[in-house]
Amino acid sequence: MFHKILVAVDGSEHARRALETAIDIARRYDATLCLLHAFPHVSDLLGTPFYEQMVESRTMIGRSLLESARTQVGDLVPVEEQLLQGPAASAILRVADVEHCDLIMLGSRGHSQIGGILLGSVSNVVAQRAHCPVMVVH
Repeated sequence: MFHKILVAVDGSEHARRALETAIDIARRYDATLCLLHAFPHVSDLLGTPFYEQMVESRTMIGRSLLESARTQVGDLVPVEEQLLQGPAASAILRVADVEHCDLIMLGSRGHSQIGGILLGSVSNVVAQRAHCPVMVVH
């Protein structure tokens, strides 16, 4: 039923739980996990003295989050990784389409710059617009 499962990774407890569930489903269906971390655009800082450092810093954080998720998976199932710059919901939807994912897994709440004001906004957008099933883990 599922061959490729996209899992959004942001370092939050909800994302960790979503990954745990995704691992279980992937093992049952012999599926591949596609781990995705998207970090916000820093293009509004283009031309500032610290632009390159900001991009490199966010890239390093993203790589660290993906490595942590890969460690959590271990060698239980095959894993692919995607690290993108841009809005999380758009990145999730785009990768799910391009990679032909059969299922999207994400936490109900994650880390965001706004803190608690828009909790669940990414999962809400993804659930409404995805062309494949979406599982939101609380």
